[in-house]
Amino acid sequence: MNPKGRILLVGLEQALVNEMAPSMLGRQYEAVCVPDVRSAGLKLSSEAFVAVVVDFSKVSPEDRSALVQLQSDRGGFALIGLEPAAPLSPAMSAPLRRLPWPLPRGFLDRIRAVEVPISFLVEPTLFLTQGVQSALRQAGVHFFQMDSSIGVIEMLREQAGHVDPGGAKPKNGGFWARLSGGEDEPSRAGPALGHVCVAKFTGTHAEAAQFDAKLRQSLATAACYLVTTIDPLRSTMMSVANGKPAVLPREQAPRVAEILDDALNAVKFSACGNERMLLVDNDIPTLSRLSEALITLGYDVVSTINGEEALKLAQTKPFALAAIGGSALETTKLAGANLALKMRECDKDLSIILMVDQFPVQDALKGVSRAVELGLDDAILKPIETSRLVLSIQRALEKRFLKQENARLLREVQDSARKLAQVNGFQTKFFATVAHDVKNPLTAILGYAEVLAMRLKDRPDDLKCAAHINNAARTLNLLVSDLVDLAAIESGKLRVEIGELDLAAVIAEVKSRVDVVAQRKQLKLEARVPPALPELRGDSHRISQVVQNLCTNAVQYTKEGGRISIEVTLQPDKVVVGVRDTGIGISKEDLPRVWERFFQTKEAQTMRKAGFGLGLKIAREIVQMHGGEMGIESQSGVGSFFFFTLPVPASPAAPPSPPAPPK
Repeated sequence: MNPKGRILLVGLEQALVNEMAPSMLGRQYEAVCVPDVRSAGLKLSSEAFVAVVVDFSKVSPEDRSALVQLQSDRGGFALIGLEPAAPLSPAMSAPLRRLPWPLPRGFLDRIRAVEVPISFLVEPTLFLTQGVQSALRQAGVHFFQMDSSIGVIEMLREQAGHVDPGGAKPKNGGFWARLSGGEDEPSRAGPALGHVCVAKFTGTHAEAAQFDAKLRQSLATAACYLVTTIDPLRSTMMSVANGKPAVLPREQAPRVAEILDDALNAVKFSACGNERMLLVDNDIPTLSRLSEALITLGYDVVSTINGEEALKLAQTKPFALAAIGGSALETTKLAGANLALKMRECDKDLSIILMVDQFPVQDALKGVSRAVELGLDDAILKPIETSRLVLSIQRALEKRFLKQENARLLREVQDSARKLAQVNGFQTKFFATVAHDVKNPLTAILGYAEVLAMRLKDRPDDLKCAAHINNAARTLNLLVSDLVDLAAIESGKLRVEIGELDLAAVIAEVKSRVDVVAQRKQLKLEARVPPALPELRGDSHRISQVVQNLCTNAVQYTKEGGRISIEVTLQPDKVVVGVRDTGIGISKEDLPRVWERFFQTKEAQTMRKAGFGLGLKIAREIVQMHGGEMGIESQSGVGSFFFFTLPVPASPAAPPSPPAPPK
């Protein structure tokens, strides 16, 4: 299977690479690892990659800038930096910290407890809704706000002068004085605005990181936070889709392949732009304010104050979400909850948020209860903050996206299962047909080969040809027998005739057959069987087949001069039969797959003369039909120990003693 693209992993630990591997393999990406940025540059100069993933904790800021410049100059690949988790406390020095909205509980207490310069870079909509500012005020944090990140560093440096331990005043009027041309004239310092700045920020994460670096270069103790309502996965996908450098929390690294699929195939994540929404409310100021905010975020918004018109729109145009005023449509026949119900009848996948008047309280409770009863996505009490509505929309669209994605994946799985069932059905019929149609002529070949051998005793050269025919036919007979057994196993018709089992005789017989081949390879073969074995029950032919398979494998995969031993040990409730060799062994990665049909390790494929790789699977099925289990202990280059167990039948209970005669 050809990969859809190659991903260059720079400086990633092996444990992290192992976490990312299943998703990358499942989505058909090939991973290439290099230790540093210099090696990455050499790879990029000669090979093509769809993405470069860098562990920022292992790469210097200069090397990060070099990769960003390389992407800008050359293009053709996505650049994703893995960001280690940074401490949220401003008292601890750290690079730019991503801060989710709403703010984590207890975070503002840490802000209030320190006096270091702090900058909050807030996305435009959140800044306009005053969400961060209101939270700071309620927490008692003194701050100032700016409509842009331009001048923030100068203002913070100027404000730092107001809290100088020596009480010295700034030498001039600060940043605004310099802008007005009064830089060289001494003036009184402006009023103390505080050590916390809230600034509207419209840039990317990379631009925020550059701002943070400049801030900490100017004020060593400063802390910078990027506050956003967009979760890291969505932000990363949008950056990749737009060809910009992206930053992803390190713990989200296993989802890199998923992000690339969404971005490279232009699949919009659930709550990014171009999602169509319908806003319905007869409070025109509220409707205008919410519509403007959502349009600013990139949503395609249609607004109306009329319930009937909203229903017609829902019937003619597809929407991802509808936000409906609960009791604001009283003048129409279709009030909030009823309108939501009608819309759901038109589109069962439509996400719906009900906006409920907060007063009177009884009506508010009724509206929220109605939303729960109808299974709507959310109910919000008025007056509605834009940030609260945005969060509700994101959750609703995320839920909608996941439902659609789950439905798509379910269809794919069902389709794959149907195709796999067809393949397995064909395969089983094919094995059964081949086994049946080949077995009969093969028996004739074996018989005539033996007759030829008898008649050609006096012609040595011709006798060799007959012997070759006989050996080839026997090998083919073993292969066909494996196919017959596999077809019987998969159809549930494998025959096992349970009777008295003389395990010592079975092992002796197998050893005598295998010893000839072992001596030819100069292998030492021995059997260690206790002098007395408990009574066992089983199919002598099938158990012989299992032991023969284990011994044959040991002979094939053990080099000349090696040792093979058949070992039988007794346990209270079972007998353990094993074959130990000094062969090539099996790696830890391949051990779980040895029981799969047709599986052979790379080392085994170079040494095996014939076979489909079915022997161990068939042997395990036979043992399990006897009530036992198979196991393996192996080390690559040292050898292997394959073993199976047979249960010891419980001894019949002794008859009760007759009662003693009366005295």
